[in-house]
Amino acid sequence: MKLAWITDIHLNFVDFDTKQKFYESLFVNAIDAIAISGDIDEALTLSNTLIEMTRHILKPIYFVLGNHDYYRGSVTGLRNEIKALCKKTSQLHWLPESQEIELTKSTALIGEDCWADGRYGDYASSQVVLNDSHMIKELYQGNKLGKYQLLEVMQKFADFDANRLKGNLELAVSKQEIEKVIVLIHVPPFKESCMYEGKISGDDYLPFFSSKATGDVLLEVAKKNPKIEFLVLCGHTHSKSYYNPLSNLVVKAGISEYRYPKIQEIIEV
Repeated sequence: MKLAWITDIHLNFVDFDTKQKFYESLFVNAIDAIAISGDIDEALTLSNTLIEMTRHILKPIYFVLGNHDYYRGSVTGLRNEIKALCKKTSQLHWLPESQEIELTKSTALIGEDCWADGRYGDYASSQVVLNDSHMIKELYQGNKLGKYQLLEVMQKFADFDANRLKGNLELAVSKQEIEKVIVLIHVPPFKESCMYEGKISGDDYLPFFSSKATGDVLLEVAKKNPKIEFLVLCGHTHSKSYYNPLSNLVVKAGISEYRYPKIQEIIEV
């Protein structure tokens, strides 16, 4: 089976011809399914874009949502919309609601959106302000009240997603035949996975580009299951990275550029 991993394609910035060429590239490579680690579009047009993708690609699409997918909307509202869409569109699978996808008898796919949680780097001193705090309803409301109220909202979402990821990971590894788990997330789970121009991001940016809560869950589950291989695929930073914190845990972040969607990697499972 060939699984095409793509991330941060931001199709709201892409013209029709570029989209067509991108969709065609998936046929040329004879893939069996697609895994998207977030930042597909924006909230107002995401559902239409996902439907468009199903009509052109004609393969199962497994995905998580990134921060940009929630732009011009709310976390609660968009999640309800995407859950309803996936229920009536069999080709689409939002992984947080799917628990576990059996790619083969020995390989499972799970996923969670995950959020930056301000726990790496120096949130207190950072002067960084992302569009998230203006473009996503819940983060905007937190930011209006103050810097630490925004952090509270970020950590609320990050911890919820990390806890749900832990439950789905534990469910996947409980099956005796499982030898490998592919984990799809959006935000890098370790600061070592959060790169910019070949270096780990600075302490001012790390709070907004990494999720310690997610990393802690991955380390815990991987340590308890040393015979199972865990491959984590993420995006968000638009910079490529490879991090191997444990012998059985590998984290890859994809490289991307606005207006140039591409396949990151074709994974044989």
